[in-house]
Amino acid sequence: MIKINQVNNRVRQIIKLLIAAIMAMSILLACVLGSVYLMYKSTIDSAKEEALSKENSINDTTFKRAGNTIILDNDDHQIAKLGLNTYKYLDLAHVSDYVSQGYIAVEDKNFLSEGGIDYKETIKAAILYLKNGGKATVGGSTITQQVAKNVLLTQDRTVSRKLTEILLALNLAKRYTKTQILEFYVNNCYFGEGCYGIESAARYFFSKPASELSLAEAATLCGISNNPSLFNPMTNPEKATQRRNIVLDAMLDQHKITQAQYDDAKHTQLKLTIQKPIATSENYMTSYAIDCTVRALMEQDGFKFQYAFNTEEERKAYEANYKETYFQYDKRVRSGGYTIHTSLDVAKQTLLQSALDNGLSDFTDIDPSNNKYCMQGAAVSIDNKTGYVAAIVGGRGDNDVYNRAFLSFRQPGSSIKPLLDYTPAFEMGYHPMSQITDQYIPNGPRNEENQYYGPVSIRFATEISLNTVAYQVLTKIKPQTGLAYLEEMKYAGLHPEDNNPIASIGGFTEGVSPVEQAGGYYTLANGGNYVQPSCVTSVDYLGEKTVYKNNRQGKAVYSPESAYMMTDILKGVISTDYGTGHNLKIDGQIVAGKTGTTENSKDGWFCGYSAYYTTVVWCGYDIPKEVGNLFGSSYPGHIWQNYMEKVHEGLPELDFSQPAGIAFENIDWHGNPTYFDTGNQDMFSKAFLDKAAYIDQEVDEYLSSGNSSSSNLPNDIISPEKQSSQSQDNETKAERDVEASIATLESLSVKSPQETIDSAFLDAQNKAAKVSDEDKRSSYLSRITTAQKTLGISGSF
Repeated sequence: MIKINQVNNRVRQIIKLLIAAIMAMSILLACVLGSVYLMYKSTIDSAKEEALSKENSINDTTFKRAGNTIILDNDDHQIAKLGLNTYKYLDLAHVSDYVSQGYIAVEDKNFLSEGGIDYKETIKAAILYLKNGGKATVGGSTITQQVAKNVLLTQDRTVSRKLTEILLALNLAKRYTKTQILEFYVNNCYFGEGCYGIESAARYFFSKPASELSLAEAATLCGISNNPSLFNPMTNPEKATQRRNIVLDAMLDQHKITQAQYDDAKHTQLKLTIQKPIATSENYMTSYAIDCTVRALMEQDGFKFQYAFNTEEERKAYEANYKETYFQYDKRVRSGGYTIHTSLDVAKQTLLQSALDNGLSDFTDIDPSNNKYCMQGAAVSIDNKTGYVAAIVGGRGDNDVYNRAFLSFRQPGSSIKPLLDYTPAFEMGYHPMSQITDQYIPNGPRNEENQYYGPVSIRFATEISLNTVAYQVLTKIKPQTGLAYLEEMKYAGLHPEDNNPIASIGGFTEGVSPVEQAGGYYTLANGGNYVQPSCVTSVDYLGEKTVYKNNRQGKAVYSPESAYMMTDILKGVISTDYGTGHNLKIDGQIVAGKTGTTENSKDGWFCGYSAYYTTVVWCGYDIPKEVGNLFGSSYPGHIWQNYMEKVHEGLPELDFSQPAGIAFENIDWHGNPTYFDTGNQDMFSKAFLDKAAYIDQEVDEYLSSGNSSSSNLPNDIISPEKQSSQSQDNETKAERDVEASIATLESLSVKSPQETIDSAFLDAQNKAAKVSDEDKRSSYLSRITTAQKTLGISGSF
């Protein structure tokens, strides 16, 4: 009995000691943990904050890496693949089971049962970290943790990063299934040689899809990703084989493969069949598609494009910001992950490239500094039905990465007249038969061969491309008025200095691009409605998420009536026997167009369109240089004709639709609308005629109110009565004025100041043009011609 009591007492003493020891150890541990927590509190708080931020940013594309940027044509066939990246995300069902089993065996044997982290390994890693004075010696990371690290974090070996990794792994384990996490893992492992993801590695090292990997091949890849540099099978085949066998050992130990499978794989000699990716070289289609994508994404993200500037300093500041922003977006698009759907038609691209190459084949000189043809060209073709660019050629041949179609800004010559001068004038009440006196203008532009025709219509002036008429029209409507229309159509090369009448014939500080001209002429073909030229219909990211869709929203720049009047005139440039483009007819089609030639034939343009297509062609040297026989109707025109004939094959003849707002009215000899049946008619905008009728009503009301004076009546539209009563007085006054002007001219001599001679000559021409009697006018012009010869004045009129 006594012995039993002694034993019980001893047991109780031992228990008390144990309890005391445990309490002491608990207190000590609590103190240690508390100290550790206090020591790392800021680190822990920072890790929590970062983990929460990363968790909130996770979406459907988080675990899908960006592969190559792919560009597709209008039939969704691949045009180009940018870069050497071969990444492709795969569902786990399309990956060999050997890969999944190998990774679980060698990286995380408890993967299927753990909750995102392995507590035992984590505690072990923490103790070793503390024991080694804050130096990490083992990772202790599960597959889930590796997913968090590889996708959401950096590879830094810090306490903060490790804590964030653990917190994220716990969250991922709750949000996703094991199958999903393993799928994320195999698609984000890095295998060296630029290979991310199991599919990329399988195709690079073994020239096969990941679904067809053998056990030996799968084990090799599972081993590589542990240390891609050390276990690279190309540079370290022995170490790669050793690592493969470690994976096989783990798979056998965990009963994931049989002994027979193990023996067969282990004795398989490592055999690589390297398949290096080949990038598509950039061409005119790809460079333009990238440019359209970059600009579209910039605009979608809020970048404000600007086309008008008050000062050159303002322009330079904008351009600096634009270039920096453009560079960042261009880099993003080229870095991969985007699928760019385009309207580009490879067949039409081939036709346009062939037309340009053949059209300039006479020019064979090569620039030795860059091995490119000295004489160059560019062309753009828009499908009028869709408004998208169907083909774009930036130079001769297809090996030149410089795309002149949208990168090169050149002087447009007379090709700018319809867009800058005449159609804006129609918006202000002018019409095709409006009369302008073609005449010599001191210090102004001159016509080809210094020939002048006197009073002519805008229609005729356009058909034979008279410079002085365009100059006078823009001067009357004001240069800033015409330039505002180009700004609306997003012409990017405009400068404050271009607010000058000389712009009327293409005299710009910088110039225009073929793409811009195509957009301008498409606007005429499209009834005055502008849609910015583009070849991009939509853009996807990571294969499934549409990040941009082109809604093709346009805006009315010109009225349908003004656009149609201009189109009707431009038809005559080609259809008449005297038009500058008379040799560019397209059999079986109705077409309109305009030539453009700059001073000394440094640039040649032809801008033309049918109801089906709008096509613009430019030719010239990269560094402007005089080119023999270069006119808008020569090389550019024939390239345009060659292409347009081919793309219209099989298409029925189709005229341009006349808008409901067009009306035909009688006109007098000045080209103004009149109530009299003169036998001549012209087209007008009904809106303008309605406005004129209102003015006419104001005239009647003014006269009926008892006012006899008509000096304050409007001069643009007058009533038939006023027109009749004033006609004789106006004619008499015009004859007196011209007599006085010619007398002044005839009184001069060759010794008179040249400025005085030019002024008198111009004044006499103007006054003679106002005489309506043809016989008298002819007599006056004959006297002026005689004086011109006597005074040695060059040119004709």
